Amino acid sequence: MKITRRLRWLLAGGILLMTLLFLLFLFFATKNFLDLWDRLLLLPHWLFYSYSTVIVAVMGFSGWLIVKLVSGGRSPTTLKRPIPKPVTEASLTQDIAQIKAAGMDTAPLEIEIAELNERRTAGNAHIAFFGDISTGKSSIIKALLPEAGVEINLRGGSTREIREYTWQTLAGDHLLLTDLPGRNEAEGTLDAAARDEAIRAHIVVYVTDSDLSRTQFQDLQELAAFGKPLLIAINKRDQYTAAEQVQLATRIRNRFDSAQRTGTNERSASGVLPPEVLFIQSGGTEEIVRVYPDGREETIQRPRKTDISALATHLQTEIDQRLESLTQQRDTSVLNLVQEKLDTTREDYRRTQAEKIVRSSTHKAILGALASVSPGTDLVIQGVIGTRMVQELCKLYDSPVSQLDIDQFLNFTQGKLGKSIPLLLAVAGNGLKAFPGVGTVAGGLVHAVAYGLIFDALGKSVAHTLEQRGALNAAPAAATFQEMLSGNLEERTKTFARLVIEQYRGK
Repeated sequence: MKITRRLRWLLAGGILLMTLLFLLFLFFATKNFLDLWDRLLLLPHWLFYSYSTVIVAVMGFSGWLIVKLVSGGRSPTTLKRPIPKPVTEASLTQDIAQIKAAGMDTAPLEIEIAELNERRTAGNAHIAFFGDISTGKSSIIKALLPEAGVEINLRGGSTREIREYTWQTLAGDHLLLTDLPGRNEAEGTLDAAARDEAIRAHIVVYVTDSDLSRTQFQDLQELAAFGKPLLIAINKRDQYTAAEQVQLATRIRNRFDSAQRTGTNERSASGVLPPEVLFIQSGGTEEIVRVYPDGREETIQRPRKTDISALATHLQTEIDQRLESLTQQRDTSVLNLVQEKLDTTREDYRRTQAEKIVRSSTHKAILGALASVSPGTDLVIQGVIGTRMVQELCKLYDSPVSQLDIDQFLNFTQGKLGKSIPLLLAVAGNGLKAFPGVGTVAGGLVHAVAYGLIFDALGKSVAHTLEQRGALNAAPAAATFQEMLSGNLEERTKTFARLVIEQYRGK
C-alpha cells in the first residue's frame, strides 16, 4: 500500500512538472511570436508580403510532403483501382474480336450475343422457374400450358434438362417459360447453367412447397442479387390456413430484410427488395386412405385441385407495367454475363500460355546449364533467358514493363536465391542418385536440375503476380518466388532430374 501511494505521488509530481514546462514553453513561444509580428509590421509592405508568402509556401510544401509520405505507404494496387467501364454490346464485340484474333475460343460468347439478339427480336418475356425436385415446377407449367404435354414424374425430378415453352396469356402476350433442373437433382444440369438462365430471364419464379431451408434461402439470395423481380411460389396451398399463409410469407420477407441489414451475404446486401410470396396449387395427385364400414382400408390417388391464378395474374401485371424496364435489365445482365465469360476465357487462355512460356524457358535454361560450371546466384549466366521469359509473360498479361523493372525484379530474386543455392544443389544431387548409371555424374547435371527448379519457380511467380496484381511488382513477386522455390521441392526435383537425364542422354 505504501509503494502504491508513493508511485501516485511521483506521478502527480511528474504531471505537475510537465504542465509547468508546457506553460513555460507556451509563454515563451507566444512572446517570441508577438515580437516577430510587431517587427514584421514595421517592414515595408512589399517585404512583409514577400516574407509571409515564403512562410506560407514552406508550410504548404511541408504539408504536401507529409501527405505524399503517408499515402505512399499504401500498396500500388490499392492506389490505382481503375473504375470499371459500363459494358456495352459494342465494347464486347470489339473485345471478342481481339481475343479471337489471339487464338482464343469465342464461340460460346458469340452464341450468347446471337441468342440475346434473337430474344430481342422475338419480344417474348422470359420467365425462369427454379426450385428443388418435386416442388411442382413442371406441374405449374403444365397448368399454364395444358397442351404442352409436360410429363410429371411422381417420384421426383421430372426435369432432366433445360426445357423451354411458349405461353400466350389471356391478354395475348407471349411468354417464354424455362423449366430448369432441380438444384439437388443428381442427373440434372449443373448449377452454373441454371444461374446463367436466371441472368437471361426477365422474371425469376422460385417454387417450393414449404418454408425455406438454409440451402434454398442461399439460392434465393443469389437469385435476388441479379436485380430481377423474384417471385416465391409456395405450392400445395391447401396445406396452409389463411393465417398460416400470412405468417409464412411474413417470415420469409423478414429473413430477407434481416440478411440485407446484417450483410450475411455480400451479394444479398445490395438493396434488393424482398421477393413477392404467392400461394398456389399446381394440381397433381395425392394419396388418401379410404376406410370402409367393414374396417377395410384402401389407399387411392385422387387429383388435386389446380389454382395458379395468383401467379398468372402477378406475371401479367409485371409484363403490363414493366416490360420495357425489365427488358433493359435483362439486356444489361446478359451483357455482364458475356463479359464475365470473356474474362474467364482470357484468364484460362493466359494461364495455359503462361505455363507454355515457363516450360519452354525452363527447358532452355536446363540446356544452357548442362554446359555451365556452377549455377550463377544472380542469374547472370541465364540472364537473357530469364529476361526474355519475364518480357513474354508481361506481354501476355498486357502489362507494360521496362528493362529497369525486370532488373529490379531479378535483383530481388538474387537476394532470395543466395541462401537457397546450397540447398538446391544438395537436393538436386540426391534427386539424381535415384537414376542408376548417372547419379554419380557431377557438375552440369546437378546444376541443370537446380536451374530447372529456379526457372520454374521464377516464371510461375511472375505469372502469379501478373494475374493477381496486373503488374510486375518486384517485391511481392520475389516473395512469391521464394515460396514457390521451396514448395514441394522433392517432387519437383524428381521431375526436373528426369528431364535433365533425358536431355543428357539425347546429346
